[in-house]
Amino acid sequence: MAFTKVSDISTSIGLGKTYKTSWNKTTAAVAYTAGRWYSSFTLGGQPSAGTYSGTALNAQQCIGSGATPTTGKISCAENVTPNVKHLLAVEAGSATATGAPGLLMLVDMLLYYPGIDMNQSGVQPLVNGVTLPRYTDGVGVQMFLEVLATTGATPHSIHTTDFLYTNGNTPPVANRTVPGACVFTISAIVPHIPYSGVAANNWGPFIPLADTDRGVKSVQQFRLTAASGTASTAALVLCKPLACIPLVTSSIASSRDYVFHMPSFPVIQDGACLMFLWFAGAATVSANFYGTLEFVWG
Repeated sequence: MAFTKVSDISTSIGLGKTYKTSWNKTTAAVAYTAGRWYSSFTLGGQPSAGTYSGTALNAQQCIGSGATPTTGKISCAENVTPNVKHLLAVEAGSATATGAPGLLMLVDMLLYYPGIDMNQSGVQPLVNGVTLPRYTDGVGVQMFLEVLATTGATPHSIHTTDFLYTNGNTPPVANRTVPGACVFTISAIVPHIPYSGVAANNWGPFIPLADTDRGVKSVQQFRLTAASGTASTAALVLCKPLACIPLVTSSIASSRDYVFHMPSFPVIQDGACLMFLWFAGAATVSANFYGTLEFVWG
């Protein structure tokens, strides 16, 4: 059952209904650019690097528990139903001088579409043989694109009329389009979120939604305004943002308590597939990131 008072949390901790895990990730030797977002999912470390497997353009669920959990997810213990699991605290840091300043965003990966072709301008129809495994109404769910091979130098962006998704409203509305230009960085590198940055019509980590949309349930088709000019692929990922933690100074860990410091106490659903998105506040070369996540349930 859900917690109703702080003393309930202490009781659960005393009963052993808590779990703490450590994680670390190491970036590639290629420099990450200040002001852009990157995914940690395909980076090496602990957990090991994840992969976007499956048939190209066919939706794949991300499951963090059970017999065959998604490779690359950060452990958050097994399912606890009928109890409710929460994120209690996060610690994070980097021993690399260029690892700070920056921002880590913890997300629950829900579903992805592998094999997005970044070197074609035609419509790429997406197959939705499976649905969201968690947050099934789509409320609060966002989407990002992770580059899996370096893209070309031809200017390109999301097609404003032929990139179509179904929103998380009640009732859900299909064939929604992106509001305005969403311009990609040319020659984006692995694992860049290619439309993020500080240039005109760049965005944050998530593809923008129509103003009244409360989230995303599925995506029907993907299209770019132009081929990037180099054979490359990407994965389109649907996720639920859960928490953020800033990194201010290298070699000094930051911490967040989500009961007292930031009283949001995010729920971690059964089967959560956790990983971090990284905002580079400075040019980042061969950085390592590390920390802990602590959970409690009752």
